[in-house]
Amino acid sequence: MKTSNATIGSILAAIIWADGEFSEIERTTIAEIAEALGLTEKELSMNVTAALVELKNMDEDKATDFAVKHAAKVDDEETGEVFQALLQMALCDNVLTYGEVHNLLALAQALDIDRDAAVLMLCDLVKSEPELEVSFEPEDE
Repeated sequence: MKTSNATIGSILAAIIWADGEFSEIERTTIAEIAEALGLTEKELSMNVTAALVELKNMDEDKATDFAVKHAAKVDDEETGEVFQALLQMALCDNVLTYGEVHNLLALAQALDIDRDAAVLMLCDLVKSEPELEVSFEPEDE
């Protein structure tokens, strides 16, 4: 990939941050994403962890700005692959939250992916996850 491992780690961390915990399934998903994107798992995991430390004390607006800033660094030819990885991360714990959707749509815009296309991509993945729980409640700040 032309996009740096650190950039991908930062935007994946923003999706993890949105649901409030870095679970074992998310750690496993990082390994799957690293393999799919041809990245080093150890390095991607370290970059995600470092970005989570940065995100730790941010509010939602600052975290979204952080994610968007890093998403803008993704190579134009890799935006689709990277967005698919973000969708995979958001859905891996079988819970899709208001905050995750907010971040996914902001990241889609930063990646120059049409909002309608991003929603359809999300719907396509949601229909393949019969156990998915959707939370309509915005998280308390």
